[in-house]
Amino acid sequence: MSFSGSGFGGGPEADEASSMLGKAKDFAKGLSFPLTAFFHLLFKTLALFVYMFGTWFTSSFVNIFIACILLLAFDFWTVKNVSGRLMVGLRWWSEVQPDGSSMWKYEAREQGLTSTSLDITIFWVGLFAPGVIWALLGLFSLMRLNFEWLLLILTALSLSGANIVGYVRCKRDASSKLAAGLQWASARSGTGGIVGRALQSYAGSGPRVPRVLRRQQCASAGKGRVHVRERAHRGGNLYS
Repeated sequence: MSFSGSGFGGGPEADEASSMLGKAKDFAKGLSFPLTAFFHLLFKTLALFVYMFGTWFTSSFVNIFIACILLLAFDFWTVKNVSGRLMVGLRWWSEVQPDGSSMWKYEAREQGLTSTSLDITIFWVGLFAPGVIWALLGLFSLMRLNFEWLLLILTALSLSGANIVGYVRCKRDASSKLAAGLQWASARSGTGGIVGRALQSYAGSGPRVPRVLRRQQCASAGKGRVHVRERAHRGGNLYS
């Protein structure tokens, strides 16, 4: 008696499962932090799943609301304190000042970052994509006048938006510090003008002279040099 084709001995289903497992392993090899990337996507995916398909399992709005809020809180803490620090070397937090105002602070790891390009891509896609999805769901909920679900969506947008704003500002702050460090180093080495012009051209700032105008300026400058050489050869006064 043989079980080779009935699911006990393998068959096409087992082969497909093993191939998918192999692909998953190959994909994980391109990540420096596979476990961090898994949890970076897990909680936000579960929150969206519970919101869209939670009514299949329960008819209680309160249970779905509480489950989504808990998953969104777990995701907010994971992205803010773990995945951002490990996968892209960025960290942000806010401190309450004595006058009651809040001050945002940023931290960027400039050296020792071991994450791969796949880690960075997964982080930024996992950061922005859920915010876009929640915004679309909020638009649909507003068109259907489902204000009770809209409250849940606004909570999700506020938590996702806080991480988006924090990491975008942190990235800009790290870039500005890097540019300032390069300018300081170039000034100390005596190449400040060259590096400054390179940074200016890279940023796309500063006036640009059209090619035709540059040719006219070069031609006029050449004529002026020829005229000065002729007058010097004839012995005339160059300043008359």
